[in-house]
Amino acid sequence: MDKIPDRIAGKFGEPESPVQEGEEAFLVINGIDLFPLKLPITSIGRKLDSELVLNDPRVSRRHAELRCFRGRFVVFDMGSSGGTYVNGHRVTHSVVYDGDVISLAGVQLVFRQKNLPRPDLNKTAMF
Repeated sequence: MDKIPDRIAGKFGEPESPVQEGEEAFLVINGIDLFPLKLPITSIGRKLDSELVLNDPRVSRRHAELRCFRGRFVVFDMGSSGGTYVNGHRVTHSVVYDGDVISLAGVQLVFRQKNLPRPDLNKTAMF
């Protein structure tokens, strides 16, 4: 498994093992297929030993990883040629929230996580 640079990994600590009860999360692939996120690290790419294999020529062999840290998932680009995007913004790593769209060189994955609302929805209006 490729190592995440210490300057990035240090922000999050070590991934949990396994994903804890009440943190149920999954990906919706191209609006059709569901992929449950049960491991602390989920590798995504064309390579057959990836946890999530995406058979699309735009996707790199080792494209991205989703890692669970304290109940939150973080997507890491693994040096892919096509890039990793969250809600249309290219990222090297990003915390993902319920409803975020992760695009791997054009392949759309919608991240869903039970009981984890987006932080921008928790703000109350100030009058």
